[in-house]
Amino acid sequence: MGNKVEINTPAPDFELADFNGRPVRLSDFRGKKHIVLVFNRGFT
Repeated sequence: MGNKVEINTPAPDFELADFNGRPVRLSDFRGKKHIVLVFNRGFT
């Protein structure tokens, strides 16, 4: 079904649009800043 998540392993690189529609890649921040990812899930 999915990939196993393990502690202390780098997250895979991905790209999403920011609030202004500009693409942002996770790798743009690697080694520069701490990143917190939040995935909002809809309520059903």
